Amino acid sequence: MAKFFLKDIVDDLEVASDERFSYVDRQTGKVESVSREVLAIAEESGTIDDVLEWQEHEFEVAQAKFADWDRFEKLPTKFDIHEWEIMREFAESVEPERFSDDLQNAIRGAGAFRYFKDTLHRYRREKEWYAFRDDALRQIAIDWCEEHGIEYVEGRSFEAEG
Repeated sequence: MAKFFLKDIVDDLEVASDERFSYVDRQTGKVESVSREVLAIAEESGTIDDVLEWQEHEFEVAQAKFADWDRFEKLPTKFDIHEWEIMREFAESVEPERFSDDLQNAIRGAGAFRYFKDTLHRYRREKEWYAFRDDALRQIAIDWCEEHGIEYVEGRSFEAEG
């Protein structure tokens, strides 16, 4: 079984979307993403002629996924990641108390993500948030790998190339 680069998985979690599904390919050791649209075409027995040229690799991944379910393991989705919960944990962990209170107030109600980022900007603490978020996503990736029996190594795939 292939080993995966942990940072490749974390990078994918950072850009999780409703419109794309990502998988680890146990055969190649790569993280692959496929759009909802291309998955639907492949599932409906479409052909490579049914996708645009830039979607051909996605289509091949989707076909391989449907041909061999055990080869691919679906990564956590945007909904599995619970970014709001990560924001809450960050808000509760920071000092001074006024900053913590302002962040906790920002994540209540509509517009929570925007108000949270505005508050970070006002206090000039964006770097601290992104480091916290990166650590949280890294831990989600590690937990996911362990839960699914995925072996990983530190780093990212393009660092190994060259």
